[in-house]
Amino acid sequence: MKIKESSLPADVLGKIKNPDPIEGEDILIESESGELIGVIIQPKAYEFFLKKIEEKEDEIDSALDEKYDSGAKSLDDLMGED
Repeated sequence: MKIKESSLPADVLGKIKNPDPIEGEDILIESESGELIGVIIQPKAYEFFLKKIEEKEDEIDSALDEKYDSGAKSLDDLMGED
């Protein structure tokens, strides 16, 4: 989901743009009972997170040991079968 910064209250936007270096850059959003309901992470941390996920997915994909079979049915072939 994407939202425009203009839809956020000024105090929240200020905390996002100028995080407290002592508290850390991530912003945890809690319910009144203390339950974690959301997290805001900074753009560089988000990019790093996505990069690590892609690396892990590539690692899993490369571990598959399936031989290519040019005669195998395609998904379109299988969907066309009655």
